Amino acid sequence: MAGNNSTEQHSKKQNQTCCHPISIVTDEFTNYLEKTGVIAKVTAVLKLLYEMNEKPVDPLEFIRMNMTEVVPEKVELTKLEEEYDDVMQQIAILQQENMSMMNKLKELERNETNSEENSVIIDLSNDMNSHENA
Repeated sequence: MAGNNSTEQHSKKQNQTCCHPISIVTDEFTNYLEKTGVIAKVTAVLKLLYEMNEKPVDPLEFIRMNMTEVVPEKVELTKLEEEYDDVMQQIAILQQENMSMMNKLKELERNETNSEENSVIIDLSNDMNSHENA
């Protein structure tokens, strides 16, 4: 029995020295991932993937794209896209205003041409009347 008891003690010691450090390292790493928000982010992305009706063809690409959600470049890209949309709307408005102004200019030029023609006709008519009277 004494042999069995020492074998059990040796086995317990071996389990403690072998598995305990791994458990401590695993716990420390898990705590690190929890504190830095990695587990929450991975869980959120996996939940998003799980809840999708139509699953993406490449789930790893989906995870990569959704993991970068907090990257400053993505935030900047979103701001630039919004600014682009605003600028495009302004351009469309300015193009409409430009077209309207061009149409008004053409109309004014036509009116001026008609006015000049009428003035020439009136001048000719006055000249003819003055020659007849003379």
